[in-house]
Amino acid sequence: MENSTNVGNKKALLIAVRSVNNTEFRPLRHAHEDAESLKCLLIDKFDYPEANVVLMKHDNKLPEYLWPSRANILKQIDKMVAGASANDRFFFYYSGHGSQVTCTDHTETDGQDEVIYGYTGHYIVDNKLKKRLVEPLPRGCKLFALFDSCHSETILGQC
Repeated sequence: MENSTNVGNKKALLIAVRSVNNTEFRPLRHAHEDAESLKCLLIDKFDYPEANVVLMKHDNKLPEYLWPSRANILKQIDKMVAGASANDRFFFYYSGHGSQVTCTDHTETDGQDEVIYGYTGHYIVDNKLKKRLVEPLPRGCKLFALFDSCHSETILGQC
């Protein structure tokens, strides 16, 4: 029987995409500030170790591997869930633009895949997001995913 008081590692990935290059999306003025506030909340109130909270945003003060391009987002997701075990707690946050694209593999009843955008204008399809973020997690661990974007209602499917 699972011991609910035995909490494993706590890890968080916070992604803020204020602007998307080469698109008609308008900048989201508060995306960076919202993610920074959430980082403080997780550390100060929910006891996430600061070293386990990764904040990605397009900021010249940060190393390029923390700029939220499609490739960097996927790498950070893989890094966060690697070695996950029962009782681990994961927090995933995306603040940025979401949209829908035509589903080419016929897995969506409405014919549309939901997507999130990296700052470079390249997007991540919902199926890939679920495969990288949800499917690697073992029984007994918890994932809280919060999407502050359009078309995010079913972005991780029916988990």
